[in-house]
Amino acid sequence: MTIAGIEIELIRKRVKNVNLRIHTPDGRVTVSAPRRTSEAFIAEFVAAKAPWIRKQQARIAAMPPRPELTYTHGEEHAFLGHPYPLEIYAAAGCLGAEFQSEGEAETPEEPRLVVHARDSQDAAEVKRHIDRTYRRELQARLDALVPEWEQRLGVHTTKIRIRAMKRKWGACRTRTGDVVFNLELAKQTPRAIEYLVLHELAHLIEASHNARFQSILTEHMPDWRDVEATLNGPR
Repeated sequence: MTIAGIEIELIRKRVKNVNLRIHTPDGRVTVSAPRRTSEAFIAEFVAAKAPWIRKQQARIAAMPPRPELTYTHGEEHAFLGHPYPLEIYAAAGCLGAEFQSEGEAETPEEPRLVVHARDSQDAAEVKRHIDRTYRRELQARLDALVPEWEQRLGVHTTKIRIRAMKRKWGACRTRTGDVVFNLELAKQTPRAIEYLVLHELAHLIEASHNARFQSILTEHMPDWRDVEATLNGPR
């Protein structure tokens, strides 16, 4: 649909309210709406937000593009919100990747990402080792955070998964309790990871992003809007 000169993707689903989202890095606009909501109501809803949508799309368009990773020696890779220079070594055994530092992971000193690969020039192999380490590190943090937030919110998940996703940081299937987190979260700060856990588990109380949902976030993490704004920058 095109409304007020803005192209939107309309998604009909089992939600109570009309919700609008602007995606990075392309500024794509999606609107999710209950199946029985009229197109006239949706058009009015989007038109009322048109100035704000254009402002956000302009902000996203002005963001510098994220450089493509080459997985070569010396390149910086983010982990828990900090850059880790990549060091690659050829090895016959004990293959894999490890984030190393002299200090704590949250405040690393002399950080480095060390990869031992059969072929140090094979970018695909180096990437596999790094992605496995990201997955392992993120899983460890989710294993600690999810039970804590389940107890605080009084909810229960049935399955926690990690996937590589291009357009979402996470997703929650409210009917089944199945929650998915983006592998890229391992690059974000511990605070951002905790926010995403709160965000997705809060959907088990309120499925939409309405005022009730936002009040849950505010109650448990008053600065959630600042954290979300940081996450929605360039990935």
